[in-house]
Amino acid sequence: GGGLQDGVILKFTPDLSAVIFSTFFGGSGSDACFVLSINLLTGNLYVAGGTSSSDLPGNRTGVINGAFQGGEVDGFVCQIMPNGSAIIKTTYLGTGGNDLVYGIQFDKFGFPYVTGTTSGSWEVSNAAFSNPGGKQFISKMKPDVSAFVYSTVFGTNSPSSPNISITAFLVDRCQNVYVSGWGGKFNRDRGYPNA
Repeated sequence: GGGLQDGVILKFTPDLSAVIFSTFFGGSGSDACFVLSINLLTGNLYVAGGTSSSDLPGNRTGVINGAFQGGEVDGFVCQIMPNGSAIIKTTYLGTGGNDLVYGIQFDKFGFPYVTGTTSGSWEVSNAAFSNPGGKQFISKMKPDVSAFVYSTVFGTNSPSSPNISITAFLVDRCQNVYVSGWGGKFNRDRGYPNA
């Protein structure tokens, strides 16, 4: 870390009486860790959020994006050993616009799924459903974050900014994906920001 703002990752005992490990996470810019999930097959922690740093820590070879993709902020996913001793892999998730990851979940086979927002053109691949031009995304990644299994966008076609604020994200045992939020034309007409 050491930038303008770093993310913080903490692991506690089950009764919250003690900290097992704690660390800052980030590069030379501003970094935020929004969500964390555990791959129950490996025990590895997956932390996701947003960054303006082009030098995030962790091995960035053989990942979806090893370099910052542009705009003011990119999303990211970072794999961490269960005891916090090492960062396994870090990937940027972004476009030439502004991108943020607000949700990360796992299916029963250990595949991570992410959801978030973009002001760019998010990659759509192997998707049965897509709203062209949508500024919210759902992507399923390989467990080693080396590639998307599928990736899609949803929401209305907005020229440059997200129009749904994502508030909940879940992947069930049958690999169904659920996402909820608020926004759209109804809220935008009433003056709510980012709607």
